[in-house]
Amino acid sequence: MRIKIISYGHKFYEAEGKPAPYHDFLFSLRDLVNPFWVPELKDYCGKDQEIVKFFEKDDNTLERLAKVESLIDDFIRDFLNNKHRTDDCYLTFAFKCTGGKHRSVYFAETIYKKLASKLEERIKVEIEHLDLPRHIEASC
Repeated sequence: MRIKIISYGHKFYEAEGKPAPYHDFLFSLRDLVNPFWVPELKDYCGKDQEIVKFFEKDDNTLERLAKVESLIDDFIRDFLNNKHRTDDCYLTFAFKCTGGKHRSVYFAETIYKKLASKLEERIKVEIEHLDLPRHIEASC
C-alpha cells in the first residue's frame, strides 16, 4: 500500500475552471488564517519555521489539524482492514489553500511527517507540493 499527500493552490485549478489534481480525499483550508496577508510572512512557505510557528499559535489551525489527523487515521485503518484491497493500492490525500504556498503546504508536511514516522516501513508515504515550485523564487 502507498499513501500520497499533495498540496495545491485552488486558484490554479478550480478557480480557472480546471479539474483539481487527483485525490481520494480533499481537505480545503481556505477558511483558515492566511499568512499571505501578514507582510513579514508573505514570502515564506509552509515548510519555513516562521510559518510553522505562526500556525502553532493559532487555535483554529491546531483544532483543524487534529480533526484531519483523526480522519486520516480512520481512513487508513478502514482501508487496511478492507479484505479486497491489494498491496498495490494507494490513497491520495489532498490539501488545498488559495495559492498552494502556506496553509496547504504546512498541513501536508505536518501530516506527512506524522504518517511517515507512525507507519514507518509498513506503508510507503510520499509527498508532493504541486504549486510550491511557482513560489520558489521567494524563499521556500
